[in-house]
Amino acid sequence: MKPKASLNEQDYLHSFMSTMTQKSDTIINYVLAVYFLLGIGLSFKYDTFEIGVGVGTLNLLAYYSAKFFMKNSKFYQYVLSVVLAIFMAQYIYQMHGMFEMHFTVFIASTILIIYQNWKLQIPLTLLVVLHHAGLAYLQNFIYNDANGLQVYFSQVNFDMETLIIHTVLAAVVFFMNGYWAYYFKEHSENHISKISDEYELENMKLASAKYSSMSATKDYNDFIHRTTLDLKLPVNSVLKLIDVSKGHTDNDKLLSYLEMMRESAKKIDDLVNDIHVKSTNSRNSN
Repeated sequence: MKPKASLNEQDYLHSFMSTMTQKSDTIINYVLAVYFLLGIGLSFKYDTFEIGVGVGTLNLLAYYSAKFFMKNSKFYQYVLSVVLAIFMAQYIYQMHGMFEMHFTVFIASTILIIYQNWKLQIPLTLLVVLHHAGLAYLQNFIYNDANGLQVYFSQVNFDMETLIIHTVLAAVVFFMNGYWAYYFKEHSENHISKISDEYELENMKLASAKYSSMSATKDYNDFIHRTTLDLKLPVNSVLKLIDVSKGHTDNDKLLSYLEMMRESAKKIDDLVNDIHVKSTNSRNSN
């Protein structure tokens, strides 16, 4: 069972998937533009401008409306899956059943991998199966008069055996593309999880180093504080001894020596006091 993601990992994963979705949406904008223009281009073959412009425009309206009105949902991606399948049906009709137009659905299925959501293959698969089965039936059993109304589904003989083989092969492609979408998502999640674990481990190391540094600093300040306390007493004793000695002699030379000693001792005392104050302030700040 996969362990539950930590808060940091969830944030990383959400940020990564949001970025990937934005990039995928940008790519899809170009793809839909190409699909729409392709429909316009195919219109010149059999004068199907109403289909190329009309169906193409409805497809774009369906996709961008779903994306605009359901901004916080992935529903627009499922609409995209349906739209790409409709574009395939549009091309097949515009080219009067040219068999090569059926392959455009495989391109659509591959494009959907970029969203790393295997479920997007489901609407595409269902619509393709219904489209092929329905139109194959209409072409073979209802509108099979060469001089009558035409369905324009396939220019080759599309009997039951062909339909089954065609459907099975298409389903295999859709399944493989769905698998790759699932695999890429799992790979992304595992990669983000690894990065998150490494980041948390690095934070723990930094926290440990900071604690060790603070601990060492505290020990150092404590040592300085104790040392200054130990020095203050003997230095004060020397100053008092010099003052007492000066009161028991009239020898000018000796008094000058004692004064020099007192000045030196006083400098040491001032230095010790200064270090003591600074060490005390450092201990209080920590």
